[in-house]
Amino acid sequence: MARAGEGAGAGPGMMPIERAELATRDMDQIADLIRQQYVEHRPRFRVVDPARAEASHRATAAGSLMAGCLRWQGVEYQLVNTQVEDALIGAVVLHGGGTLTTGREEVRLGPGDVHLVSPSVLYDADLHECTFAVVQVPWAAATALAEEQAGLPAADLRFESLAPVTGAAGALWSRTARFACRQLIESGDTEISPLLAQEMTQMVAAVMLRTFPSTTMTVPYLPGPGWAPPAAVHRAAEFMEAHADQPVTTAQIAAAAGVTPRALQDAFRRHQGITPTGYLRGIRLERAHQELAAADPASGDTVRAVARRWGWFRPSAFTWAYRQRFGVPPGRTLRASAAGTGEVFETADPWFWWDG
Repeated sequence: MARAGEGAGAGPGMMPIERAELATRDMDQIADLIRQQYVEHRPRFRVVDPARAEASHRATAAGSLMAGCLRWQGVEYQLVNTQVEDALIGAVVLHGGGTLTTGREEVRLGPGDVHLVSPSVLYDADLHECTFAVVQVPWAAATALAEEQAGLPAADLRFESLAPVTGAAGALWSRTARFACRQLIESGDTEISPLLAQEMTQMVAAVMLRTFPSTTMTVPYLPGPGWAPPAAVHRAAEFMEAHADQPVTTAQIAAAAGVTPRALQDAFRRHQGITPTGYLRGIRLERAHQELAAADPASGDTVRAVARRWGWFRPSAFTWAYRQRFGVPPGRTLRASAAGTGEVFETADPWFWWDG
């Protein structure tokens, strides 16, 4: 990805958001960009309106998560022998359409339609004037999530179609992709919390797994997760307490506990009633509460900034979780801090609200 407008001087603990833009009448330049950023392919063009023939691309990267808007007009674009490596790319057609063809299926695209490109599928595309919203996540993020959620070994993950399993699933992906694009491309933010970038990446990967047919939906019987002693749960909890401000994965937590990710999931559900991810989010909610209680609104501290720093990209979700945990909205804690009242809000059970 040709980077431009990289966020300069990211604050402590933050990472820069990188942006790139390109507008051109040279379709070879766009083809080179698509090959470098998205999919390897052999391009063919047919200019249908020379006066209007042009293309543009806007993209934003937050760590390994990328959102982009790709558009061309006055041109029909064929992509032959198309395949992506080491990534999942989900797209929503905002304008135009065309046809995607594999050895066993043909997918027709029009405004509002969605599709997924994965390393599992080789395809050809015949596209008219088009505008796409595109979101890309690393293949490793999807395989790790598939192993964590379905127990499917990473090497066995394959996506078996370009099209969603149902129209409702496609609508879910469309909303998710548009949300990611708004958060990254349109926000104007120049930096992001690594925790927030990880949460967004996992959210996108999870919706991809729910939306498009894959081996996670037809996974055969797998052996049980294995038994993990209470001591493993304790070791995992200590690791999460020590690394709550870092974008750790379930695999890393399990390794620190000396068990497999599936065994850790099972042990946490048996001993804590939640998942390791839910437990970790609970710790981060406590840290966010501590920051709000010590914050100074006069210095520019806000609920939104604290929430995003600790991995919440939806203010409403943070407010709901905070209210469930502490009995008050986060803004009240911030105002109490400003007033110097030192109020502390507690509930009897810090984890009752979270199901992972």
